[in-house]
Amino acid sequence: MFTPSLRALAVAAALTTAGTAQAATVNLVADAGWERFAFGDVGTPVTSRSFSFSLIGSAIFSVVDAFVGGDSFAVFSNGSFLGNTSTPAAPGASTGMNFDAAFADTTGHSSGSWLLGPGNYLITLSVLTRSPGTGDHIGAVRLDTAPVPVPAGGALLLSGLGLAALMRKRRKDA
Repeated sequence: MFTPSLRALAVAAALTTAGTAQAATVNLVADAGWERFAFGDVGTPVTSRSFSFSLIGSAIFSVVDAFVGGDSFAVFSNGSFLGNTSTPAAPGASTGMNFDAAFADTTGHSSGSWLLGPGNYLITLSVLTRSPGTGDHIGAVRLDTAPVPVPAGGALLLSGLGLAALMRKRRKDA
């Protein structure tokens, strides 16, 4: 039979386990689209998810709020502040779970993007502002590989033109 102190200890352990079981670290995959998350009140961390990934090249990490706009976030990488998402001028119209539409609505929905270099990342978010309503609100993140820079193609073109000019000069000299 449990004594009152053992019962209190068992309840505390169960509550602690339940609280940590809800939080999950999602291994974010580049170019896989939006990964949604839920969040609560202003000043609280987004406890439903954190996002981890490793990069061997550059990638763009993006965050957006969804459904009714008006939410904004502080974004952290490995515990260091990356920046804040934009502050909406006024709450935007409901976009449901169409995260691309919310990302395109720059005046009504909060968003932000950061270029990240090679390395290991653990991204966490904290709620700065929240649109009216009760319960959890929804946002999303995504990771897109950065495009190959155009200057690399330009350098190849210039070297080809230089080689052609050299060949032409050698013909004239011969």
